[in-house]
Amino acid sequence: MNQAKLLPAKNTAQYWILLGIPVLFIIGSLMHFAYEWSGNSVIVGIFAPINESVWEHLKLTFWPMLIWWIIGYFLFNSSNKMAASQWFVPCAVAELSCPLAIMSFFYTYTGAFGIESLALDIFSLFLGLAIAQLLALHLYKHGKFSHLCLYAAIVVLILLAVAFTVFTFDPPHIPLFMDSVTGKFGI
Repeated sequence: MNQAKLLPAKNTAQYWILLGIPVLFIIGSLMHFAYEWSGNSVIVGIFAPINESVWEHLKLTFWPMLIWWIIGYFLFNSSNKMAASQWFVPCAVAELSCPLAIMSFFYTYTGAFGIESLALDIFSLFLGLAIAQLLALHLYKHGKFSHLCLYAAIVVLILLAVAFTVFTFDPPHIPLFMDSVTGKFGI
């Protein structure tokens, strides 16, 4: 089978979206240690996990993916003249679907099957990113979005950014936010 037909041409927005899967996986994996490496900097703690809660680990995808999509928009908007809605609606869908995929997979193997596995934890990061980026790629290629969809996407992205910031310092006292090592919530 001809590999050229499987992958979009390099230097295209579609290629950028697919390239995000391995790049964001590497960045997310490194971000796991950023808070500790920073000497527990509060600023770094907004962007990187501050403890071993499931919620905090969702930051491994949220912030890098958001920055990746923003950079991609500026890289490809000038040459493609794409509508902002065509780029940021798929971004918002990716930002919503990634944590859902990660949590669904995580709670299935831990809760339903009682398995604790670092390898599966790491795989859940890759799986969530792959599902999110592939879904976003499909929407980018085939979706038609109005300005109203763009506004909704921006609201979703802002609400997620606020939630990740606020819940770092004042998380709800439910299991999603509890540090699995210490049993504590927040910093």
